[in-house]
Amino acid sequence: MKTYILDPISNEALAYAKVHLDVVCWDNPQINDYAEVEAVIVRTFKMTPVIINQMPKLKMIAKHGVGVDNIDISYAKSKGIRVTNTPDANMNSVAELIIGFAFNCVRRMTQSQFAVLQGLEANSPLNLSGYELSGKTLGLIGLGKIGMSAGKKLRDAFAMNVIVYDPFAMAEQCNSLGFTKIRSLDELCSKGDIISISVPLTKETKNMIARHEISLMKETAVLINTSRGGIVNEDDLYEALKNQKLFGAAFDVFVQEPISKNHPLLTCDNFIGTPHNGANTADALIRMGVGAVDEIIRLKNGEEPLAKL
Repeated sequence: MKTYILDPISNEALAYAKVHLDVVCWDNPQINDYAEVEAVIVRTFKMTPVIINQMPKLKMIAKHGVGVDNIDISYAKSKGIRVTNTPDANMNSVAELIIGFAFNCVRRMTQSQFAVLQGLEANSPLNLSGYELSGKTLGLIGLGKIGMSAGKKLRDAFAMNVIVYDPFAMAEQCNSLGFTKIRSLDELCSKGDIISISVPLTKETKNMIARHEISLMKETAVLINTSRGGIVNEDDLYEALKNQKLFGAAFDVFVQEPISKNHPLLTCDNFIGTPHNGANTADALIRMGVGAVDEIIRLKNGEEPLAKL
């Protein structure tokens, strides 16, 4: 099956694809000739109606990753094109980044590094004092696989009390995990010491964390977003961090990506920003790449997909 890989993938996944498919890679001059392509693998490449219309033989779009906001799914489906993703492949990597963000913020690790580089006159300065995670409350906004994984790890390792706001999660499911379902977003914001966002960007979730919600958070709270930019109002977050209304925040996603070095949030020493790096581990990249290839192989063999959207 003629397959175009429109973004770079891991060497291991590429080698696997070449064994099973007729592959044209992102750096091949043929990559802009869409006439014969039957399947594509994309990471960030935008599959718009204009692009899809240039692919008359396209049968499948395989997303290398979870989020599919770079794919016009409804239009693809209207053309009879199968769309898949790899929902489990990056779960552990993103969950571990959430934990790393939590540690970094509560112990002011990045701030301490900058202070060392600038020269310190004494050890253990009080302005770099942090606090422990053990026994604190983790608030999960969204109980998807990533939120669930991060919650279980932090619960088991640090005896954190885990509370959840997710209208679609059943209380019984939360209870079985040792988590507590919270009725309202306001309640979660007021109770969480670490608040982690793991929801997709939709009309309902855009700006779901803004001035009001931030005002309810403890001044010792840390806000983490590894899901999508736009869920948190960046202007409102900047005002809160600048005025020390939050202990810290750590984001891997932004409204405009890649984030500009001149973004106001980056002027806050209690803010950590990374370049949408949550799934960027060797382990996850292999799993996502191989998973995307496997979905095309299933189509080639007349089999049902594992993760059809």
